[in-house]
Amino acid sequence: MTYKGNYSDYLVERELRREQQQREYENQQSLINKTQEFIRRNLEGQKTKQAKSRRNMLQRMERIEAVASEKAGGTFGLKKVERTGNNVLTLEDMSIGYPTRTLATGLNLSLHRGEALGIIGANGTGKTTLLKTVLGDLPELDGKLMWGTKANIGYYAQNLEGLEPRNEVIQELRRVAPLADNGTLRGFLAKFLFFGEDVFKNVSALSGGEKGRLALAKLIYSERNVLVLDEPTNHLDIPAREALETALQEYTGTVVVVSHDRYFLDEIASQILSFERDGSILQYSGNYTEFHDWKHQSETPGLAGAITEQAETPPAGSVRVTDDTRGLSRATKAIDDEAHSAKSKKQPQSNLSKNQRDRVEKRIAEIEAEISRLEDESKSKTTELSNPKIAGDYTRLKSATDEITKIESRIKSLYEDWEQLSASI
Repeated sequence: MTYKGNYSDYLVERELRREQQQREYENQQSLINKTQEFIRRNLEGQKTKQAKSRRNMLQRMERIEAVASEKAGGTFGLKKVERTGNNVLTLEDMSIGYPTRTLATGLNLSLHRGEALGIIGANGTGKTTLLKTVLGDLPELDGKLMWGTKANIGYYAQNLEGLEPRNEVIQELRRVAPLADNGTLRGFLAKFLFFGEDVFKNVSALSGGEKGRLALAKLIYSERNVLVLDEPTNHLDIPAREALETALQEYTGTVVVVSHDRYFLDEIASQILSFERDGSILQYSGNYTEFHDWKHQSETPGLAGAITEQAETPPAGSVRVTDDTRGLSRATKAIDDEAHSAKSKKQPQSNLSKNQRDRVEKRIAEIEAEISRLEDESKSKTTELSNPKIAGDYTRLKSATDEITKIESRIKSLYEDWEQLSASI
């Protein structure tokens, strides 16, 4: 499945598709349940012919799948990294920059084991300089920087340094796991979207995005207990970003990451350090959306070093696309309850004449054919949403979605007619 547009467009379109698929699934399940009940009641009675016709219809019906879990790919199976001390990184009144230019002063930070620090800010405000300082490439200008005990640091650079061009993909991963078998390495590479013969490509033949995925796979598999990442999502497409998010969510070590990707930070950050344009630095305990809402609601914006307690629930306006399995369970339960209720009701006796019953049965067959046609049309139009000309144009996307909604409304009306007519005979 392909999408066009920025990440916000993708989230909107993906959610439209998921909602559409789930509605179609629930409508079809309702029809299946009612049809199966009709078959059960009439297969051996006077309406055997109709019951067999319904059974054939169900056998021919192409089943719509329920919306799949976002985590259908399973876990990464990461090995637990060696535990560091509780205090992984401590900054005390630290100043960073260069001998001729100070970029930031008064940096105070305490990062604990298992936390993820997201560093944000405009270009030139000091983010990369801070990374270079904590990595030891630049000395601090003032104050103290202390790494905790047993900290074993791995670094991901934007320029993807450290990859050997002559190696195959699987050989490159083996550099950090010399004793792992091929099956284990290939399984892990698949999580970073290297499938089949992809693992035998030379690194030199990879695209920028593929190199980014491989560099991240190496770093995460290397069993370093502290990861320092500089814009790790820059080279990645959306599936690769989601793979990285999943890997970092399972990672038991500590993460320090510079990123402009607020969706990524929402998924993995437990602290935010923001380099402001006025030279101040804001610190917040929470993810990017929570920090953003707090910053705009704060009575004292721009207060350096402000630390607030993370809200117990995500603030309004957070952008989260999740598979609400509890919601789906409730929907499924509602359908099951409806079917059970229908079973428990005493079926009325039909007072129709033979001619009337024949006309009703003919109309039922017409409705079933119309439902089938409309479901095919709905499926076809949903597929059209993948057309870049439509997906990249909000007006056309909205128009196409409205058409699908009208078709669904018609299908729902036909279901109701079908149920009423079926009950009459």
